[in-house]
Amino acid sequence: MAWALCKRCGCPISWPARRGHRLKDYKCPKCGGELRRATHDEAAEAMAKHGGFYDYYVDRWISRCDYEELERKRKEIFQKILKGGVIIIK
Repeated sequence: MAWALCKRCGCPISWPARRGHRLKDYKCPKCGGELRRATHDEAAEAMAKHGGFYDYYVDRWISRCDYEELERKRKEIFQKILKGGVIIIK
């Protein structure tokens, strides 16, 4: 996952940065503006301002509360792995 911010409105966007995908092929879903690459920290600041981010993986808006819940679950799983716990992936 890679992060981008709209140059015009500052909306945070998650986009698939893999082979064959170029940032210039994506536009801001809110205003249609051009995107620029961003760090996770920049995207987190923008999420606080905008209340969430647009995810091009699922083509929908993700609220900040949903994102924080997913991040909390990921951190719990990571801590279990570090402690030698068994993780069952469904």
